[in-house]
Amino acid sequence: MAPYPCSCGRAFQSVAALAQHRAAKHCLQHPTDRVERHEIQPHIAQTARPMAGNQRAGKNRGSRDSHLWRGALGLDPIAEINSANLQATGTRVTISTPSQLVCSYNWQSTGGFDVPGHAPVWKDIPLPTTLPRDPKHSSSKPTFTTSTYPFQQIFQATSVMSPDFRFDKIDIVTTRNSLRKFLDFCAGRRQENFRVNLSVVENTLFIEQYNVINMAQGTGWGHSFEKAFTRYPPGLENSTTHDRFLQYSIGDLNCLVGFEVDASYEGDGGESTRVQAKLEELQDGLGQLSLDPSTARTNTIGECSIPPPSVSLPPGTKIMPQETAAELKTSKVGKYAITAYLPQLWFGRTCWLIVASHNEGTVVSTKITDVSSRLTQWENERQQDLQKLATFLAEVRGAIRKAGKRCCLIYEKGVPGGPNVAKLFAVKTTGTGSLVPENMLSQFWG
Repeated sequence: MAPYPCSCGRAFQSVAALAQHRAAKHCLQHPTDRVERHEIQPHIAQTARPMAGNQRAGKNRGSRDSHLWRGALGLDPIAEINSANLQATGTRVTISTPSQLVCSYNWQSTGGFDVPGHAPVWKDIPLPTTLPRDPKHSSSKPTFTTSTYPFQQIFQATSVMSPDFRFDKIDIVTTRNSLRKFLDFCAGRRQENFRVNLSVVENTLFIEQYNVINMAQGTGWGHSFEKAFTRYPPGLENSTTHDRFLQYSIGDLNCLVGFEVDASYEGDGGESTRVQAKLEELQDGLGQLSLDPSTARTNTIGECSIPPPSVSLPPGTKIMPQETAAELKTSKVGKYAITAYLPQLWFGRTCWLIVASHNEGTVVSTKITDVSSRLTQWENERQQDLQKLATFLAEVRGAIRKAGKRCCLIYEKGVPGGPNVAKLFAVKTTGTGSLVPENMLSQFWG
């Protein structure tokens, strides 16, 4: 057992690796997309007190959500967005628009990350099989990133995989998780309170997650399911997660969307010529890089030290095609409902859904579904909400560009029947530098 355990059940070889694990938001104590794969646990929501129109931020906040107001206490909002006032753009938002893989990487359990990485590969195992329950825990910690440059790994991975990519053509950098929350807001759905941090670099809006997810004791069997039914490729066994960023349009906005991939499902055993060509191109580029440990330099960023990415390609490693990306879920026997998973799959451009049906952890069957047609159907049914999402994102971007400083968006669900409002604040911060290191700024925006 490694000497530095995390309360999520994982353990690491060093304090730095444990800190990286938490800062990367891949810990159950610091959840982001990773909680999406678990079965949803019923709980009694605490009703937040609505904020009156003339009430300053953070007054009379309960301790449960007090962290959301860090840096915004006592401030007046610079803008308010009421979901009832959002209008559809008239420009169709569709999954059929082209998408591009910009970068991908695997976080290592010992710290640092591998580029391009690869998701664990799906493996069939004999059924039935009994899984251990996931570790019990209760999380109430914020997932804000403490690094001065919270998107550093994206820039490093992009400089390896897509060195000619230009961020000045990107309107918004965000995550699948945030887009799902925004879509529910635009549809007028009440949800748990949340916050995101907002910063603009040149004309690009960066949306950074900052939220708490209170998880019930005994979250189910989701992680155990992944561990039992997937394996990382040779050379990547030390990985904890595989993240990737896709470029695609939401209406007229050019977006870069990040998310975690549970597994790679390679049922047909094939590999496209396009992907193989991209791999050869990347290998040619890697041959020009110095990987001598004596010349490798750790990138020191404020108080956070991020090791340079490992860009060596172990034998058999390939760039994972997006068309093999799969989402893994667990469901009690007879409770399978594909509709609940479609927003996550749509924003992650993921066509494979693998669901394990179980009785108290004993998996009796697995169902592998190509949901492509269902995603198109869902898109048609939610088209107005998706177009309102494009309007919402444009309004947020415009407000932050006008403010010219780091801001945050805070949503409080209020009372049933009340207004559904998101408020923007110019947050108090002690940070003085750019969100992006100078060398990356000149490379991707210069």
